[in-house]
Amino acid sequence: MTISIAHLGPAGTYGEMAAMAFSNKLSQVGQQSFLCPYPSITQTLWAVSQGQVNLAVVPVENSIEGSVTITLDTLWQLDILEIQTALVLPISHGLISLASIFEEVKTVYSHPQALAQCQGWLEKFVPQVQQIPANSTTEALEYLERDRSAAAIASQRAAELYKLPVLAYPINDYPDNCTRFWVLK
Repeated sequence: MTISIAHLGPAGTYGEMAAMAFSNKLSQVGQQSFLCPYPSITQTLWAVSQGQVNLAVVPVENSIEGSVTITLDTLWQLDILEIQTALVLPISHGLISLASIFEEVKTVYSHPQALAQCQGWLEKFVPQVQQIPANSTTEALEYLERDRSAAAIASQRAAELYKLPVLAYPINDYPDNCTRFWVLK
């Protein structure tokens, strides 16, 4: 049987990276799996609770910003889910933009956790920006093609996948930034 693994999408999110890491562990023991991106953490968890997928990989806490409240709030509603294992993933954010210099950047989009993890850097290097939350770090990249004064905080992998330039890396306030993910069934 091939195992389906839900995660916060689209491709390039840290959730996808955690799901890929778990999928690699499965393949080492001969188990096949495939990834299923969902547009929100809530939808990811509901997908496993409703049997649309076998497992879900979701962020639960960050070493800098603490609990991922949307995950915990949703798990209160879905008390049938069980934790299978935990994964800890190092998190390094980049500022991705079509702007060529910091002064051109007027807005920064990202997941609220990523915005918070880079707060000090943002205040120091781009204090003029308006910070706007998005459902995921990778979803934030959608704004860049429409607006050259926009930037997103996301992974280097996301920048590579979508062929977008990285204006600065790493920009997280603490170099040992990590997020714990739970694999749930």
